Parts: sequence; C-alpha cells; structure tokens
Amino acid sequence: MLIFLFLIVLFFTYFMGDRVLTFTINQKTSANVWDAVFSILGSGSMLFFVLTPVLLLFISDIPVTTNFDEFVLIRLNFRSKWLWNKILILTASIILYLVILLVIIFVTNSFALPLTNGWSEMALNYSRYSYLNPQIPATLSVTSAFIELIVLLILGWLGIGLAVITASLFFNSASLGFLFGVLIDLGGYFAYRGDIPQHFVNFFVSNHILFNFHSFGDKASLYPPYFASIIYWVIWIVLFTTIGFLICKRRDFLLGKVTS
Repeated sequence: MLIFLFLIVLFFTYFMGDRVLTFTINQKTSANVWDAVFSILGSGSMLFFVLTPVLLLFISDIPVTTNFDEFVLIRLNFRSKWLWNKILILTASIILYLVILLVIIFVTNSFALPLTNGWSEMALNYSRYSYLNPQIPATLSVTSAFIELIVLLILGWLGIGLAVITASLFFNSASLGFLFGVLIDLGGYFAYRGDIPQHFVNFFVSNHILFNFHSFGDKASLYPPYFASIIYWVIWIVLFTTIGFLICKRRDFLLGKVTS
C-alpha cells in the first residue's frame, strides 16, 4: 500500500515537472527546479486530489487504540500524555511526509532543470504558469517564498490532521476519520474552483493552504494576507486540540466509545 501511494506521488511529481519543461520549450524561456516545486505544491488539483488524500491515509489511524494503548491507559490513566504523544506522532509524520515529498520533487526534476538561487525567467515573466501570484516574485526572494510555502503547508496539514485524528478518536475508526478529512479536503477544492460564494470562501481551507492565494501586499486583492492564514491555522490547531482532549477525557477505552 505504501509503495503504491509512493508511486502515485512519484508519477504526478514527474508529470508536473514535465509540464514545466514543456512550457519552457514552447515559450523559449528558462526554468529551474523551484518552478517545479511551486507548481507541484502550489497547484490546487495536486494538493486536494493527490498530496492531501495520501497524507490522510497515513495519519487517519494514529489515534485508533491498540490493546497495548488500552492497557497503559487503564493502568496509568495518562490520557493527556497519551494524546500529546499522538499529536507529536502526527506532527512528525507530516514533517517526514513533506521531507520525502521534497526529496522526490528535487531528485526527479534536477535531471532536467537546474537548481539556482533565484527566480527563473518563467517565474518572473509567466508566474501564473508556475502557480505563483505575480506579487510573490516581485516581493519575495525564492528562498523566503519557499520557507513561507513550507510553513503554510505544515500548519495547514497539521490543522487538517488534528481534525482527522479527533474524528478518528471520537468514532474509534480510521475510516471515518479519513472520511472527515476527505470532506474538509473536498470543501477546499470546491472553494478553490469557485463553486462557493465569494463571501464564504475564506472560511474554507483553500485560501489558507494554497500559497498562491494570498495578497502579498496587494490592497486590491481578494485573497487574505499571508499572516491571516497563519492565524487561521493556529485557531484550527487550538480548536481541534481542545476538542481532542475533551473527547479523550470522556472516552471509555474499554467500550471503545465516548461517554456522556
């Protein structure tokens, strides 16, 4: 199963990198590995249909208790410590997933695209084809943009991941936790497509996890400022962490359900 998921990510990573290379040939311009990075991690279709669902499959069973977990909880009653360990496992899993993803992106695209320390001609002149808001190359260095992209993904996936493991904990079912995460993911995709009324869009995850969908100082932009999305995800993390601890406190681990 893990190998199959790895091959899916590898295929789409190669496909998006090939898209960048084909564009440079057709437009007689130059690109670098950063164009592939931002194209893959900044694409709504990639994020909502490939990258996030694969992550959800990895993390949805984190809080589902084993016989050993139940034994430790019953003997020691360290519910809070147990849940903190699950949250740490979730965080480590997200970081590991992102590191593996970046290694795949850099390795598969470094054969055809150079790795430089600046924006390419493609990013500067055809920024939207690199899934970049034109304000990004104009206001940020490529290194700063990359760091902000990674921070947004980690916080976003952590927020969604906490919602997933909270649902998995409540139902004691990895499948239902995964389904809850898929509903959040699909809501983000429909908002990304424009199927949600504009005044409701900022309530969905799309404008807060897609790096491209931020104003970056453009006062006329309909997108939120970058730091507004940081606050958005901090609220998600605090909210679902709190809910998770409330569920853990009320959960009967012998019966496998939440008591009133």
